[in-house]
Amino acid sequence: GIMGGTFNPIHNGHTGIARCAYEQSDIDEILFMPSGTPAYKDNSPIVSATDRCNIVKLAIKPFDYMSLSTIETDRPGNTYTADTLAQIYDSYKKIYFIIGADSLLYIQDWYRPEYICSHCHLLCANRDNNSASVLIDQRHFLADKYGAVIDFIDVPELPYSSTDIRKKVAMGLSVKEDVGEEVEEYIKSRKLYV
Repeated sequence: GIMGGTFNPIHNGHTGIARCAYEQSDIDEILFMPSGTPAYKDNSPIVSATDRCNIVKLAIKPFDYMSLSTIETDRPGNTYTADTLAQIYDSYKKIYFIIGADSLLYIQDWYRPEYICSHCHLLCANRDNNSASVLIDQRHFLADKYGAVIDFIDVPELPYSSTDIRKKVAMGLSVKEDVGEEVEEYIKSRKLYV
């Protein structure tokens, strides 16, 4: 399984979705892949790849089936999911790409969506409370257009947001409940997001 994202910072929602994907599928390993230079985000407030990778390592430490992959942070230029899949495709029997519903609804606008949809099994978590009918319509659209295989994973309510966490840190508030104690200590020690 691939759990990609900026992870600026990683939070309990990310690890919660990964745990649900692991428990509800036949995934035996989940690679957390912090993006290098995300192609579709404003990159100005993103902390260094080194800090984001260190934070990911701390957050996933309790889970023996989760590990850090630096494939995307090691690659120069913009980070595209299709390029990552092409780089690792021959190394695995099956690849699950774990995404949120917001990503599923716009994946046709990503770079080479036909490659993404034909080279991995998409697992979609609806953490933004999108309507089931909209998501099912999108699944049919992607299956018809690209041959995508998409399953939905059930996730509990995960009220976490990297944007909100950065705001809390900037205001001097604790984020331990959002990210865990070790990640909070790392953020404080490195003076990130202040």
